[in-house]
Amino acid sequence: MYAGALDNNELAFYDAVADLGSARELMGDETLAEIARELVVQIRQQLKPDWMSREPVRAKLRTTIKRLLARRGYPPKQAPAAIELVLKQMEHFANEWSTDRTAAR
Repeated sequence: MYAGALDNNELAFYDAVADLGSARELMGDETLAEIARELVVQIRQQLKPDWMSREPVRAKLRTTIKRLLARRGYPPKQAPAAIELVLKQMEHFANEWSTDRTAAR
């Protein structure tokens, strides 16, 4: 677990992308921390109150996560599992984030 300069939200997403296969070895802690920070920002900007019940919203978030991981060079073999873990982390924060729009800025 890497805790360097990550808040609790970012740390949850860091764990989702870092603890799969060889991602940490291939990418390093700082790059994975940057991915976690970027995930929090992008997800908070796109999250809607009814995201869990609306498949188009979930699909858009899934695409955002997939593109971010690909752009940052995340190992393709681990990406599907990482996307699912990130979505599970989103479920944990979703209610708070979707109603607290000021925190996303």
